[in-house]
Amino acid sequence: MSRRAMILLILAIIAVHGILLWLVVATGSNEQKIADTRKQIEEENALRSELENEIRSVEQTEPATTVQKPDAGTSSVKPETGTAQGASAQPKPATAQTSGSTSQTAASAQPKTGTTEKDPLAGLPTVKEKPAPSVPSTTYVRKPKKTTTPKLDFTGTARDDISGLKGISLSTAGILVDMDTNKVLWAKNPSKPVPIASLTKIMTIMLSYEIAMDDSSPYTLQSLIPVTPEAINTEASKVYFKKGEMFTIDELLVAASVRSANDAAHLLAEHIGGGKADKFIEDMNRRAKEVGMTHTTYFNAHGLPGKSKALDNQSSVEDVARLCLVFRNYSYLMELAGKRTAPFREKGSPDYILLQNHNNLLPGAKTAAPGVNGIKTGFTNRAGFCVAASCQRGGRNLLAVVTGFPSAADRDNFVRVLLDWGYVKIGVAKPKASSTSTKSNTTKSSSSTSKTTSTKKGR
Repeated sequence: MSRRAMILLILAIIAVHGILLWLVVATGSNEQKIADTRKQIEEENALRSELENEIRSVEQTEPATTVQKPDAGTSSVKPETGTAQGASAQPKPATAQTSGSTSQTAASAQPKTGTTEKDPLAGLPTVKEKPAPSVPSTTYVRKPKKTTTPKLDFTGTARDDISGLKGISLSTAGILVDMDTNKVLWAKNPSKPVPIASLTKIMTIMLSYEIAMDDSSPYTLQSLIPVTPEAINTEASKVYFKKGEMFTIDELLVAASVRSANDAAHLLAEHIGGGKADKFIEDMNRRAKEVGMTHTTYFNAHGLPGKSKALDNQSSVEDVARLCLVFRNYSYLMELAGKRTAPFREKGSPDYILLQNHNNLLPGAKTAAPGVNGIKTGFTNRAGFCVAASCQRGGRNLLAVVTGFPSAADRDNFVRVLLDWGYVKIGVAKPKASSTSTKSNTTKSSSSTSKTTSTKKGR
């Protein structure tokens, strides 16, 4: 054999041995991998079996429960409405603590379906989420509401100036009604249409409440309403909405009633009107006719002045008195009307407000009149200072509506004296601390009117 052939043979033998060695090593490695994999599978099966046993044990001892999430915009739980004068107080609806942060409701837990696999979220803490805001309904049509038109009895009514009643000449119109008999005790220009400023909100508040309490409407007192640019830009008096905030109808009623918030009144009208305030305002005028208000025209929901006097909300004191006679049947609304203060937004938040009532005839106010429990004040330059003041003394109820005063002090002092006069007329004695003890000083207060009425802002 040649030397070259010998070398090739040796190299071939070496190559064959190398291949055999690699095969031996590879086979051993694969066997090890297979063994390791088999061991891992066995461990996982054991762990899975142990977990399944634990799951069965938990399911047998703790049956699953289902938490149903309420629909914040369509809840059917509503307080009862008053239907007669002197009706018992309605249960106050629970107010959601929203004010931008909104109230929270629990998410629904998934019920068991018989599957052997465990829900990966089971056992975790319940996740809370914000309820969806209410969507303005463009299809909702308010049904006409049957209302017994309050008939006022003018038999024997004292007219215009009365001896002992100072300040009558400062008013444009006024009326004093015995709400228990609907008898008019005193009147000045009772049928004359005059600007009424925020006395407008008596209708806005009542109509919003009636719609929220209507089972056929898509709204409830807890319907969440997102603020809109129009509401944000509404002039004061206001609660200064911020972009992204949401409030319940109930909270907006509080703001409109206690603070006389124009932005809250507009937001109610805009949302309940299906996204446009015009539709709600049309309903305000229809509701006025249902109540028997024949000298009333509403152009907006808050009472701010229009571009001209002809576009101001107008009514007569006789019409406003009729509206108040219907309004007082809703005890919850009367409760709001009698509040001196009310919180708005969550305490501790940078935008928290303690609302202050402009009605200084209420108990605890600086010019309080005994027994006054509502209803609404108003002011614009053209309307002057106005008020619809309800009062109860000795179980008897009177209502004074006056407009056009040059100052709040003149208005309040006159109403105090007027109520005292009215109660004496119906045979109810004056309280020991007579409301006439406060000095009216109408001349002095009138002289400072230029500073007070230099603004167009309404309240």
